[in-house]
Amino acid sequence: MRLRARTVLALGALVILAIPPVVFLGAALQAGLSLTGSFSAMSAQYTAPRQNLLVCGAVGLLPLALLAVVIGLMKRFAPRGPNRAVVAIGGLLPVLAVLLWVNWDFWPLFLPDRTYPGFPHGLGFVTGPLIFAPIGMAVGMLISWFAGRKDSQRR
Repeated sequence: MRLRARTVLALGALVILAIPPVVFLGAALQAGLSLTGSFSAMSAQYTAPRQNLLVCGAVGLLPLALLAVVIGLMKRFAPRGPNRAVVAIGGLLPVLAVLLWVNWDFWPLFLPDRTYPGFPHGLGFVTGPLIFAPIGMAVGMLISWFAGRKDSQRR
């Protein structure tokens, strides 16, 4: 069975949406909240007007959409290029790393008191996915593109 780029993108979307609640739970447990307190804080954060966990995950889908567009362009303009799934993985890994970093940078400051640390904290939820993730994605895609080309030349 061969890995397809669509599968990589679909799994990436699920992981991106799972990062904020998982990091939130980890930060809550590390801050000393009980498991029940952590889950109740997480459910309250899903309905919060600021730093909503669903919105934090949804903003992370924007670099994934850009990655999907680039993979689609590869399919059209470079059909004999390296495996698109490998390039998708190469672009997805930096996006996931940036989203993990952004979430882990904010949630331990927010918990256990659930008070907002103030400006500029929380700004990373926007700058990470919109600026740093696409840059990392481009670098990761280039590295995997050239690694994939070397691998396809050996065959």
